[in-house]
Amino acid sequence: MNQSQSDQPTQSQFDQLVERICAVAVTDPETPLVDLGVDSLHTIALVMAVEEQYGIEIDPEVIGDPALTSSAGLWRSVHDQLAAALPARAGS
Repeated sequence: MNQSQSDQPTQSQFDQLVERICAVAVTDPETPLVDLGVDSLHTIALVMAVEEQYGIEIDPEVIGDPALTSSAGLWRSVHDQLAAALPARAGS
């Protein structure tokens, strides 16, 4: 009955997206992306992929926030946006 929760994306799925787009291995989601070798072009490609995959818009300032420069940090931001959008989606 709680199918909507099981349909929610996970950190692991997000890490797979980061790995695919940025051609890196995310062994620890808390490791800053730059330490994995992610450059500015990969970051732009990742933001575009995340926006397309999850149907959200990422504020460019989010990428500059040191707390969000890891896969886990970026995922928390995406997850928060998805959670905030759920009531609006449920009502439509």
